[in-house]
Amino acid sequence: MTLIGTTLFALLLVWALVLGWWQANDHTPSSTEMLLYLGALPLSMIGGYWLLRGFIDHLKAPAEAAAPPRAVADDPLAGAPSTVSSDTHGESVYLLDSFICTPAGDDAAQLLSAVAEGKRPAPDAALSDDDGFPVFAARVDELDVAAVAELDPPPGRSRWLALIVRVLPGVVDRVRECLAARTTAARFHLLWLLPPAVPVAEFSDLRTWLLSQCLDGLAPERIDLVLQSAATEAEVMAHLDGVVVSASQRPDDGDIHGVLAAGTAIDAATVTAWSARGMLFSATSPNGMMPGEGALCLLLSASPDDDTQVRISRVNGAARDKAVDAHGRISGTLLGALATALLPRHQLVPADICAIVSDADHRASRASELFDAFGDDFAALDPAADYPCIGTVCGSLAPFGGLLAVAAASASVTDRPALCITQQHPTARAAVLLFPLPPPADCPAEAS
Repeated sequence: MTLIGTTLFALLLVWALVLGWWQANDHTPSSTEMLLYLGALPLSMIGGYWLLRGFIDHLKAPAEAAAPPRAVADDPLAGAPSTVSSDTHGESVYLLDSFICTPAGDDAAQLLSAVAEGKRPAPDAALSDDDGFPVFAARVDELDVAAVAELDPPPGRSRWLALIVRVLPGVVDRVRECLAARTTAARFHLLWLLPPAVPVAEFSDLRTWLLSQCLDGLAPERIDLVLQSAATEAEVMAHLDGVVVSASQRPDDGDIHGVLAAGTAIDAATVTAWSARGMLFSATSPNGMMPGEGALCLLLSASPDDDTQVRISRVNGAARDKAVDAHGRISGTLLGALATALLPRHQLVPADICAIVSDADHRASRASELFDAFGDDFAALDPAADYPCIGTVCGSLAPFGGLLAVAAASASVTDRPALCITQQHPTARAAVLLFPLPPPADCPAEAS
């Protein structure tokens, strides 16, 4: 009744005021004015009053109980499962050797030294940005592109294949040596990961070219060559994980498994594309990327030889729930979780780790993520010396920077294990553990 009474009172009040005003001015209203002032006006005022009152009552109402906060604020592992299975089969294999070609040199130790010395990509006289300034790039010096052109490579692939040719002689010599010491049934399984820009239509020609021009020093009947496109860092690291598992499945065969990859962003087309998307480093875009290039080959096996010094674990990978360059606090929770999850599987604790090698480049977001991930649990490590970021020297080698970081991490392993981290991609993250022989499983580390 209060609602009806209040409404009638307001209605009568408006009518009285309107009729009084008309009478005082001796005004004869038209039909339209009567409908407007005696109907629409009071109804709109009454409706507005009740809407305002309802809004105020809503604001005064007690707030509902808030949902409990998530255990991890930024990078939840829930919803982003790692690639490592729950069983322990194929946890690690031997890393027989690694071969690299980088702007810092053709040796993993040289690469780590360049990072420690603070070497950086330099202005490239052959590449210019939209304003005509030289682009900061990491170019491999003395790359014999002309010699590769004489080997009749597929059109437009000479520089990229020149990087491959730079590492393969060492690979062939090492594989030949290993196969000679093993049974005649031992084979070389080579996975060649190709950049996404290489169309599938070229795979056959590239396969023929590699077998005839670069692997001719090996018996063809002992080679299994597979070409596979890899568009993202997540795909690349998943392939590496697959090779680790495959190599561990038949340890008595003595087979050797190789992962070969190369990439180059040292060309005008890439610079133009990056610049158009705001991805190129410049004075006005300090968070952009610097073009880089390089090649690598990792040799793995379930059977070591006399020169084997390192074992490599499976890959633990997942994706951030938001890009690392997004606005807001940069959390390393996921990155730290991926890495630390590997340690107990090999009877290790954070104090056992001697270095954390990352493919991160100059961008501050990557450094912030890295230190947030490991700053507390790995406090014994020196951030200035024990966190080498190879991307600061080699620029962007997407999507193969993580594999190059694995090769670099193998050189940091002496008497203590090292972690390898991939974090150049906006969201894809992965961790790999490398440790010296004998395996930590035989010599459990004691928690300090």
